[in-house]
Amino acid sequence: SDLLMRNLNIAVELIGSFKQVAVDRTSAQRREFALDALVSETMLTLNPSLKAMQHVIQTDIPTGIAMVSYPGQLGQILTNLIHNAVVHGLGDREHGIVHISAQGEGSASVVLVVQDNGAGIPEANLRRIFDPFFTTRLGQGGSGLGLHIVYNLVRDVLGGTVTVESTLGQGARFVLVLPCTSPDGAD
Repeated sequence: SDLLMRNLNIAVELIGSFKQVAVDRTSAQRREFALDALVSETMLTLNPSLKAMQHVIQTDIPTGIAMVSYPGQLGQILTNLIHNAVVHGLGDREHGIVHISAQGEGSASVVLVVQDNGAGIPEANLRRIFDPFFTTRLGQGGSGLGLHIVYNLVRDVLGGTVTVESTLGQGARFVLVLPCTSPDGAD
């Protein structure tokens, strides 16, 4: 019965991930928001699950970056990137750091960076990191959909780009370039 329950829980997580992949643009709410407030709200929701860990999440988001976009999806992207950094990058390390920063690129776009000082990503995995079902934690709870969801949300919903830079043993750095005014999903 334990095996059955574990497999059922894995199936529930996979189905939930599939739902996230198939974001229904009509139900997404596009509105104006301040990026620093959104990052703070996202961190508040993550704090209970991160408290048990010895890792530090640092934010450096200047005030005054206004966006007209989809805050729910951007919050999901941040949650997935932070979760990925903690589980994969900082997994067995003590006192890891995840740093989230942003910089406005004029009034047209913003560069949002999520980086960690963890294990890094092997070069052979970098080109596959956003592929669906690609995971280095098969059988350990990883579905391989987290970064695929990030990629799809950034590109298809927010109208931006996401890239990854990493050196093995020196952490990973995810760079998102997002328009301050995202495309309207109703178009």
